[in-house]
Amino acid sequence: MSAEIILEKVAALPSLSDNVNKILNICDNPNSSLSDLIEAIKADPLTATNILKAANAPEYGFEEDITDVAKAVTMFGMVSVKGFVMSSFIQSLEETDLSPYNLDADSFIHIIRQQNAFINNWYQQDKAMLDSLSMISHLMEAGKIFLAKVVIETSSQKLFAYHINETNTLQEMTAMEKEIFDLSHEEVAAKLMEKWGFSPKIYKPLQYISTPYQVPEQYRQQTLILHVAKLIINAHNFDKKKNLAKAIAVVKKHHLKPESFVAAYKQLQKEAVPA
Repeated sequence: MSAEIILEKVAALPSLSDNVNKILNICDNPNSSLSDLIEAIKADPLTATNILKAANAPEYGFEEDITDVAKAVTMFGMVSVKGFVMSSFIQSLEETDLSPYNLDADSFIHIIRQQNAFINNWYQQDKAMLDSLSMISHLMEAGKIFLAKVVIETSSQKLFAYHINETNTLQEMTAMEKEIFDLSHEEVAAKLMEKWGFSPKIYKPLQYISTPYQVPEQYRQQTLILHVAKLIINAHNFDKKKNLAKAIAVVKKHHLKPESFVAAYKQLQKEAVPA
């Protein structure tokens, strides 16, 4: 299938809803308060439900049961909430059937939460960088929703399954998707964000996560951080030892807060150990 057909599908998707725009504007307005945000979240039942579920998920490590939306929003903060809003909106557009990628909905959400929590822990002391990183980390896998739908609509599950089973690295995944669709899932997600009017600091790093040295220099650091997170936490259990070694090499070479990286990785490992 050509990229043009997929891009036509992306272009045909609806604009952001009024309430999503309202929430994003509140998050971006330095004069807004958490009370403003909480009120807007409560008016969006899907986002409110997803934030509550995430607040009680083990990936984020909160030690108490959270049943109140206001408390959940307060604990995550404005920076993280933007990502939840966009992730919820994208998932509301299409039925999440990721069987072509050998994923179910629960596994998909678990991976997204892990990626987001890892980046939040790693860059929690750099609020300026985290402002974009936290949102993008919610979207790193989102393009798979749309490519999986194309596979199902064209009855190409068997062919796609063969290619998935032959894929062993992030780079191979990107190359395979481009061979079949002329676009990677990361490029699809980037096109979505561009369509909805987000700035290049959001969609450019998203577009190049698996090929970070191809991104324009001004977006390189963000993209490398996301690349490292996806090496360590990916949806397909690629060689974890090799990926960890690659991730550490990137962190050291580019001075990506190595001490914070180690602490975030230890937290990730701690949460992976059954209680």
